[in-house]
Order: sequence, then C-alpha cells, then structure tokens
Amino acid sequence: MTVVWDGIVGQERAVDLLKRAAERPVHAYLLVGPRGCGVEDAARAFAATLVAGDDARATDLVRRRIHPDVVEVDPPTTQLRVEDARRVIDAAYRSPVEGDRKVIIVFDAERLNDAAANKLLKTLEEPPPGAFLVLVTAGADQLLPTIRSRCQRIDFAFLGSTTVVAALESAGVEPERARLLAGLAGGRLDRARALDGRMAATRRGFVDAAGELDGSGAGVAVHAELIQAALQEAVTALEVAQGVEAAELETALEAAGYPERVARAQRREVEERHRREHRRARTDALIEGITALETMYRDALAAPGATPLNADRPVLTSDPRACVRALEACRRARQALAEHNPNEGLLLEWLLLHLPAVADEADR
Repeated sequence: MTVVWDGIVGQERAVDLLKRAAERPVHAYLLVGPRGCGVEDAARAFAATLVAGDDARATDLVRRRIHPDVVEVDPPTTQLRVEDARRVIDAAYRSPVEGDRKVIIVFDAERLNDAAANKLLKTLEEPPPGAFLVLVTAGADQLLPTIRSRCQRIDFAFLGSTTVVAALESAGVEPERARLLAGLAGGRLDRARALDGRMAATRRGFVDAAGELDGSGAGVAVHAELIQAALQEAVTALEVAQGVEAAELETALEAAGYPERVARAQRREVEERHRREHRRARTDALIEGITALETMYRDALAAPGATPLNADRPVLTSDPRACVRALEACRRARQALAEHNPNEGLLLEWLLLHLPAVADEADR
C-alpha cells in the first residue's frame, strides 16, 4: 500500500529504503534526520507497513496513532530515563493484539541518558520475536556507539526551501505565502504548516510587538495581553484536535471489539499523550514567538538589499546595537524556558521591556 507514504515529501531515497526493509525487516532501526523533515511521519509509515500490511483499517489506526500494536515513546522531558527504557522493554515483550508484530518508536532518541541506553542494549540486540524497535533522532552522534551499532541506519535529507514551497502549494497555499512560510520555517515542513495554521496568530502577536512597541509600560502590557491571547488560541486549536481524536478513538475501539483491558490501555495511552502535548503546547508556542522576534531583528541587521525572511513586514529601522540587545534578550528568554519554569506573563513582560521602542529609535 503506497498511500501510507504519500505525505512524506523530498525523502524518496529514505522511503525507498524503508519500503525494501519492510519486506525483510531486522529487529532495530535508527532513522536519522533533522526535525520536521518527515522522519517522524516516515517512522509511523514504516510501523504501519510492518503491522498492517495492506489492511486499510489498521493502517488508518497507525496514522491516527491509536493502533494497539504501535507504541510511541516521547516523554516531555529533556532526558529519556531508565523508566522510559523500561517502558520500551515492557512494550516489546507484551503480546501483539491484532497480528503477530508490534513496533515501538522512540522519538528524539538522542535524549537517552547513559543508564537508559545501557538498559535498552539487550532488547535492541535481541528483541522478542515479532517486536521491532525504531529509534528516531536528529543527533545520531549523541547516541552511544553501542546503540548505533545495534540498529540499521537510514538517513533523511534536510528539506530545501523549494521542496517545502512545492509541498505547501500542493496543499493549496498561495505561492507568495508558501515562499514566506518556507523561508520562516528554515527547511521544516511541519513548522511551515504550523505557521500557516495554529501558530499563525502567535507569530503575528510577536512581530506586531516588535514593530509597534513605544517604550512605555502601557504598550508592553497591551502587547503582552495580545500575545497571551494568541498563545491561548494555539492551545485551543490543539484541544479541539485532541477532542476529535478522542472521539475517533472511541469509535475505533467499538468497531474493533478489543477486550476491555486493551481498550483501557489504548485510552490511557492517548490520554497521557494528550497531557504531554498540552503541557508542551504553550512552551512550543512561546518558542515559536521568540523565534519570530529573532527573525525580525536579524532582518534589521542584514546588509542593505538582502531579502528579508519576514517579506510580509517592513524591515525594522532600529539601531543595530538595539537589535543586538533584543537578540540577547530573546536568547535569555529561550534559556529561561529551557532551564526553569518561569511565569509566562512575567517572562513576556520582561522580554518586551528589553525590545527597542520603535518610535524612539525612529526619531533618532
């Protein structure tokens, strides 16, 4: 069945290797590629091919991430710990529900700490019959050599702007906007799609602030409130999608007639994933907004005549030193999100207070 691979663009070589691998699969695979290049979708497509074959219903369950024999491990922590490795092992040794195969996908495998990686070694080398492990990573060099040596490696390419533009246009995005989104996304098709969807308001809120701040506390308060409303819009869009997915799960469980223990496990799996996604949603949106600010100030620092990333916005006229200070404030805000659990409102106000006042700079 080819339809399962249709959404993966610009990765013909890797997809061809995975299709051939599915005919005579080995026990463990390492899929290596930059985030947003399609490697995550390819891991699910490969899993669908292994457990579902030509079964359209089962393939659809994998695509919607509700197939009982495809387990995804992607905790919202900076490290994959021993308890995460134990979950992989337990899933590998649990009997399949629908067929005679099961697949465990570990996303961002470079997060495996040494203890977790060492605990996985035996299962990677000799998993139980019918169990396949797929590790997905953007940083293969960060994995222990003993992990890499136990997996068949398949590399994915960085998506160029032309490929991202073509994918967006094929989805109905206007050419000019597709070029804008591709430039902002930096080769990540997933980011380009998000910027055209639930992250659109977030980007707009942050770049509006960069172009309109007047140096007053009142101006900061207004834009901080607008940005928080945009962040909530992104979270609300996620919640709506999760509600649809939960309803689809119940329909699928009823149609499949699984034993109650399997149905409970599926519900628990989806509920836990939804909680993880929800916890990350506002942070992800904040990071997207900070990235939008950074592109605005880098456009301002670019050489005269350079094509700006934010082609839909006038280039800021701020003094170069003020732009550098703004970029440093963005770096510190990003670091605070990574290392601490800052109050969102206070972080936003602090960041906006450290951005140049457009009116003041223009009057110089």
